[in-house]
Amino acid sequence: MPNPVIRSQTVSIGDLLRLGSFQPARVQRDYCWTEHQQAALLEDLVATFGEFGLDPEVEADDATANEPATDAPFEVSDYDRDLELTAPYTFVGTVVLHPAGERFDIYDGLQRLTTFTVIFAVLRDLMQAEKTHPVHSLLANESGIWRLNLQMKHNTLEADILAHGRTAKRHRPHPLLTDASERLRECVAVARGMFSGWSQQRLASFTAFLSEAVLVTVTRISDRRIAAKAFVSINSGGLPLKPEEIVKGQLIDLSSTMPNADDAARTILFAWNSMQEELGKQRFDDFLRSVDFIERRMAQSTDYAIQLMEHIRRRYPGQQGYRWATETLIHYLAAFKWIYESVDHEWAVGVHASLRRLQLLKWDQWRAYAMLLWMKSRPADINKRIDILDRVCFALTVSTPDPRRCAEMIGKRVERFAKGTFGKQGGFTFSAGQYDRLVRHLNSPITEGGRRSTIMRWIEASAHGDRVPRYVIDTRSSVEHVYPRNPQDHWLAFENGLEVNQLATLREMIGNLCVLPQDELGNGPFEDKRKAYARFKTKFANDVAKTKFWTPDAVRYRTKRLTDQTLAFLALDVTGS
Repeated sequence: MPNPVIRSQTVSIGDLLRLGSFQPARVQRDYCWTEHQQAALLEDLVATFGEFGLDPEVEADDATANEPATDAPFEVSDYDRDLELTAPYTFVGTVVLHPAGERFDIYDGLQRLTTFTVIFAVLRDLMQAEKTHPVHSLLANESGIWRLNLQMKHNTLEADILAHGRTAKRHRPHPLLTDASERLRECVAVARGMFSGWSQQRLASFTAFLSEAVLVTVTRISDRRIAAKAFVSINSGGLPLKPEEIVKGQLIDLSSTMPNADDAARTILFAWNSMQEELGKQRFDDFLRSVDFIERRMAQSTDYAIQLMEHIRRRYPGQQGYRWATETLIHYLAAFKWIYESVDHEWAVGVHASLRRLQLLKWDQWRAYAMLLWMKSRPADINKRIDILDRVCFALTVSTPDPRRCAEMIGKRVERFAKGTFGKQGGFTFSAGQYDRLVRHLNSPITEGGRRSTIMRWIEASAHGDRVPRYVIDTRSSVEHVYPRNPQDHWLAFENGLEVNQLATLREMIGNLCVLPQDELGNGPFEDKRKAYARFKTKFANDVAKTKFWTPDAVRYRTKRLTDQTLAFLALDVTGS
């Protein structure tokens, strides 16, 4: 018989938001997702958007198609993308709601629902959507009441995000800002960074995809106490299934058709456990992602481990699958270990200096290309090729903020190189338009924290040439704003005559940033900071310490100087210039 207390149905995110208005249940935490979680969700959605063929724009592939092969081919199987076709929907979990008067209390799913709300607000402002655009119905009802009310000390969601056009403007300091407020502002920066450079057509297509093709199971519970029990049950029980567990079980299953199935399974299990123990949890996941990208050459979603095993099962049946698990994987492992050979060394020298810079990038498909380069290049070629990979991947990071686009471009070059063709610049070409974007982005404020950290650490590492110190990748180090985020009354001379927007722009320019070997110094005056910078054994902090007065002109001058130095280091071949 129908359950009168609990009802569930699967709907799109758009249909969920249009159900009514929402507020956090009393048991819920404040908004606490960090940039990492925000970016992970958004990157997965962008990858799925492209995988379904819904992206109206495809990055031009300018690499010379008729380049002769210079290396022996590497046996990676052809990838049949038709076999990966699926219904154009993606699923992002469950939301638990309890009807509470004119609103729904959210007992589970608040973090996701809040993040989607921020994303839709950013998309609305980037599209400069008219009031009649469907995106407005996802943020407010017909009476103009916001769909989501977080009931915060400072009304950050309403004032800084939901208000029309607000995500396109600078956020002002405010004494009532909470940690949740900061997370919301960070989410805006993450989304704007992801959508940087997108055309209006692409923004509209992605908005429609999010609204119509991203599915969620909505569980409505009419009894408040049962809703609370559901919250406790969902958030306290069970362990997530890890990618390595998905792959291990199916690899062992590959041996089931072999005559000596038990012995083969034991051999696979021994090899697998040895690799896990040697690499550790995080490195092992990175290793699996790299293996998957070499094999499939596809932008990766959260289900990459399942897709990898489906690929292995189809392409390497029976004895071939056993050899892949016990021989090919070992070759991949050796290449992966080589990449991180100098990770704990105080100085990374020569080719490992390039690899240390590559390790700073937040999208990691470069690693698959580097592994393949090590596996099949002549010893005389490997250093130069890794140097080229280092430079072009950073140029892509700056000029093409979309990780899926970067993955697509790397995938094509990995496929060409597997067939024996490396090319003049690793198979990459940079048009005059791409180069202009690169220069423009280096001369523009970097508002998204993860991207800011990547770019500044790489630039500082490049200033060290082929001998890169460990502090640039050390998690204990930080990217310091010389003119700080919260200047209080210590920087009145710097701020004199400038508006808030101008100061916010200067604060996030590369000329106002440097890497410190420990947490930030705080918001003190420049005189105090300058003395501390002089004591640090870091390149850019020492450079800043040599500046007697920190002024807006000093920031602009240093931005231009760092941009010119970076472009000289990249030494890119630009077509059509």
